[in-house]
Amino acid sequence: MAEDVLEELEFEALRASRLERFKLQLLRSSAGKRKRELSSLFSSSPDRLNRKIGKIMERYNDLARDRDALRLRSSDGERRREPRPLTPTSCLTKCSLHGRERDKKQVIKLLLSDEYNCQGVYSVVPIVGAAGVGKTSLVQHIYNDEALRSKFDMKMWVWVCQEFDVLKLTRKLAEEATESPCGFAEMNQLHRIIAKRLEGKRFLLVLDDAWDESLVRWTSLLVPLKSAAPGSRIVVTTRSAKVARMMAFKIHQLGYLTDTTCWSVCRDAALQDRDPSIIDDGLISIGKSVAAKCKGLPLAANAAGSVLSIAIDRKHWETVEQSDLWANNEVIDHTLPALLVSYNSLQKPLKHFFSYCSLFPKEYVFRKDKLVRLWLAQGFAAADGESDAEDIACRYFDNLVERFFLQQSPSYDHNEQRYVMHDLYRELAEYVAADEYSRIERFTLSNVNGEARHLSLTPSETHSHEIGEFHASNNKYMNEPQYPGLRTLLVVQRTKHDDGRKTSSIQKPSVLFKAFVCLRALDLSNTDMEDLPNSIGELIHLRYLSLENTKIKCLPESISSLFKLHTMNLKCCNYLSELPQGIKFLANLRHLELPRIDNWNVYMPCGISELTNLQTMHTIKFTSDSGSCGIADLVNLDNLRGELCISGIENVSKEQIATEAIMKNKGELRKLVLQWSHNDSMFANDASSVLDSLQPHPALEELIIMGFFGVKFPVWMGSQCSFKLSFLELKDCRNCKELPSLGLLPCLKHLFINSLTSIKHVRRMLSSGDHTSSGDFQSRTAFPTLETLKFTDMESWEHWDETEATDFPCLRHLTILNCSKLTGLPKLLALVDLRIKNCECLLDLPSFPSLQCIKMEGFCRVNHLLQLPLFSQLEMLELRCHKKLVSLRKLQHISPFHSLRLRKELVHKVSGCEVLPFQNPSVQDSQKTWTFLRCAGQILECNVVACTDLTFGQTNVHSSEEEIGNGVIFHIGQDEAVELVSCKPVWVQIGQPEEVEIICID
Repeated sequence: MAEDVLEELEFEALRASRLERFKLQLLRSSAGKRKRELSSLFSSSPDRLNRKIGKIMERYNDLARDRDALRLRSSDGERRREPRPLTPTSCLTKCSLHGRERDKKQVIKLLLSDEYNCQGVYSVVPIVGAAGVGKTSLVQHIYNDEALRSKFDMKMWVWVCQEFDVLKLTRKLAEEATESPCGFAEMNQLHRIIAKRLEGKRFLLVLDDAWDESLVRWTSLLVPLKSAAPGSRIVVTTRSAKVARMMAFKIHQLGYLTDTTCWSVCRDAALQDRDPSIIDDGLISIGKSVAAKCKGLPLAANAAGSVLSIAIDRKHWETVEQSDLWANNEVIDHTLPALLVSYNSLQKPLKHFFSYCSLFPKEYVFRKDKLVRLWLAQGFAAADGESDAEDIACRYFDNLVERFFLQQSPSYDHNEQRYVMHDLYRELAEYVAADEYSRIERFTLSNVNGEARHLSLTPSETHSHEIGEFHASNNKYMNEPQYPGLRTLLVVQRTKHDDGRKTSSIQKPSVLFKAFVCLRALDLSNTDMEDLPNSIGELIHLRYLSLENTKIKCLPESISSLFKLHTMNLKCCNYLSELPQGIKFLANLRHLELPRIDNWNVYMPCGISELTNLQTMHTIKFTSDSGSCGIADLVNLDNLRGELCISGIENVSKEQIATEAIMKNKGELRKLVLQWSHNDSMFANDASSVLDSLQPHPALEELIIMGFFGVKFPVWMGSQCSFKLSFLELKDCRNCKELPSLGLLPCLKHLFINSLTSIKHVRRMLSSGDHTSSGDFQSRTAFPTLETLKFTDMESWEHWDETEATDFPCLRHLTILNCSKLTGLPKLLALVDLRIKNCECLLDLPSFPSLQCIKMEGFCRVNHLLQLPLFSQLEMLELRCHKKLVSLRKLQHISPFHSLRLRKELVHKVSGCEVLPFQNPSVQDSQKTWTFLRCAGQILECNVVACTDLTFGQTNVHSSEEEIGNGVIFHIGQDEAVELVSCKPVWVQIGQPEEVEIICID
């Protein structure tokens, strides 16, 4: 193709520029195989390109002659007719509204609420949701609800649809307002008619199926409505979250139905007013299975019900159940028109993006970054001068999400950016993709559609470990590419449960590469590939290469000739031992995904600094090898984004530190991990100097420092240089005697300090600093935004300074683990959750007036725990200590707990306790037998956990009050636990009968 030839010409230009730049290095390279490999990168074949250009010109001339002979015009040719959806009206199409009663109540409440009034005449209630989710049906029921009749003087319904012609829509609005046809063609006349008709009246207007995202056009349409009375309402239904946000702040999003509700919709469509009794239990079971395939979409459930209605018998229903629901013509006829409206509304680039999704199977979990990079490999997005191509592609992705073509997976956290596509949208993607995209389960070079430009292999569910053997049917394909038009080849896991499984076997990959020389994207992840052949270098158009979770040990030097490569994914390649020496030639590389630091053992050659376009490189490791990359390689990588972990910093000496900034200019980095691999006090001064030189950009949000063996942290950690820092972890910094002064960082929310074994004193700002004595410093609030604070394994820590009343105003969670010498805590007025473990010198707790939860474990011996009024808000107490508490005093004055958990050997003495107000007590004992005595006249509900030797005294625990008599005794054997749930007053007897101590639990 002409496109490929143009790219080859561009490639030759790139090759020539690389040769000119690195020819001196080439001449100096070592003799033998390495030199031959490097020089092969720069071989050229202009004669081959000349022949290709000649063939293309001949082909174009032939086509031009044929066009003239046939007298063809550009407008000739039959277009594919696409079905159009019916125009919805305000009339009810269904009597029932399954699963939407709550939505209906919420929207009606908004329409009738005075609190929803705005400063203007009307308020807008947007209802947003995917195509076919039931927005119009819901609004039809709301529009015709009796509760609204007396609240509005007028009701109007206008179907907006895609073509947002303000004049036509204004005419429709005038016809609704006057309830008569309108022949006026001038906007002014239409505005006057509408304004006059609405003057002084409260109206309800439904604008159904809105698409347009232009605020100017919307404002023009709504101008004549301002003559109406206050309290008027406009309901807008839309498939675009952007339109909804533009119309109002409060948005009602309509989600998918449950499988049970889907079955109700499906059943109604199947019955078609017939007697419900004709569907027996057997058919119900089949019907529910069919309804589950609809994935909560009412439109699909209606369509499935229509198919089932053809014959109410087991044979037909089983056929529908076992078939591909979306391949059924009647289902397609019911659902496709509505979905095509959504597709046709997309911009041209978005249509390419959506069609590309057809390469992935149903229930596939998408990663945003991966999909965007695959799109970029095909050239679907281009830089526009203000934004680069990747940022534009990300915006397009978000647009697909806003229009519900993709939706965030509920199984993943928002930060992980995982998305799924509804099965019906997946079918739409296949429909519009036609023959250009192909997805197969068994792959040989002979069964690939010759017209396909994008191909994916999805191992089948039944042969997931056998299918996917790549091989050539014979050797004739070794010389000429069999599919020169193929742009994408992906090995795709069927579901997230297959992630990480090696489901495909690759044979003769060199033949594979020769067959598809024009590939832009190649993904061989999760295959059993161990060696990458040199022929990979022939894929000169390649932009995206993923070898994730393969057994690759090394990469051939020929990979360094892939000058257009922008993504190389080597995550989870735990057998990989080194990167190629020529990786520095890949100047267009933007994303280099490497194994995580836990599995890191990859040699990185020097020259990484040449990759100035690099945005993603989560890990870089320095070694003592003179030929490996060093700290100087980081200087020019100012485009790095997201996360970066720098390990092996102990191999960086003070002399190697560059005078210019190393990390200061990397303003797109959000997380930085600095790791020393061993602790050597002999080089403590060097470590301090190196850490000082690694000062990050002020935009950094997360910082982790591990294994630092200097004695002092740099000043920049507590200065304005860390202005946006919200997360900080210091771990295994065993030589540091002072913590950094972090108290004035304005954005710090989470602070974790672990194994700083030389720290004895924690001050108000964590460190004394140079200015703690100044009046201004003392008057400032310490840690104004900190929410979580955790100290772990601080074996020398003895003292924590008192704080001011205004300090730690946001601190909610404090955890102190294995700090055996700590003697006290400061007052923390906002603290809600406290966890203490193995702090045996901590004898007293100060007042924590907001505390709701205490968990104490291990070696603890707090005196006078929980004294009034120190813990007036306490809701949950959990004690799992090895040593005995001195006393539990005056707990009867505390508001009722939600939960109490105790170990039996904890309670040594109970003083001043008549009533303990616990709602959910739980007692664990691993050594002695417990006895529970229940008072007469009180009802006890008990949930017993893991008790194999439980006996009852006078009666069963669930007996009535009369049967119980004077009480019931529980005998619980050794190594058992009992949990008492929702107890009314009950006496708990602790110890053996001859040494009884009593607690009354209420």
